[in-house]
Amino acid sequence: MVGLTLIINAGGGSRRMGRPKALLPFPPDDRPLLEHIVHRFQVLAPAQTVIIANEPTLRARTDLGDNVCWLGDTLPDMGPLGGLAAGLAVCAGWAIFVACDMPLLNPALFAHFGALAAQTDARGAPRWDAIVPLVNDYPEVLHALYHRRCLVKVQARLDAGERRAICFLPDVRVRYVQEAELRIVDPALQSFFNVNTPTEWAQALALLP
Repeated sequence: MVGLTLIINAGGGSRRMGRPKALLPFPPDDRPLLEHIVHRFQVLAPAQTVIIANEPTLRARTDLGDNVCWLGDTLPDMGPLGGLAAGLAVCAGWAIFVACDMPLLNPALFAHFGALAAQTDARGAPRWDAIVPLVNDYPEVLHALYHRRCLVKVQARLDAGERRAICFLPDVRVRYVQEAELRIVDPALQSFFNVNTPTEWAQALALLP
């Protein structure tokens, strides 16, 4: 996708993990998990990468090059929704939005989402503002594709004091991707495995090939 932005939300507290999840050592070379995710998505050739992070030492403890835009969460008490707003504000078009605690992310899924995002209506106008997968019938909003067009709706919800990450979805045109469609690319849905505790981190590492 031309002009694609990769937005990684690394602003969580990591309280249950006991250490910053973005810095978890990923095998075989123990590079920080955040570095692993950025590297993994290079196959999709994002035009820019944006990291949403409030941890002041995170930038110094990762090696992501000079082409990464680091942004603080301007609304730190508003959860991932605030991070999405911050990222979309510097995005020109479509953006991948993922959390930094998903070690098994599958870029092939986002390539499929990109094909869906390119769909147009009978007049040639874009059909969708967001491509959001459903797992167990729940929208995986931290593993989705959003167009900058969503920003005004996200901001309106934030201005109204709402913070649920899914709250703006009724306000935009969403193409939901059902599990059966997801499993064609990711049969075990490993891409959606997120780690919040040391036990979950160990389980994710055990799934590595």
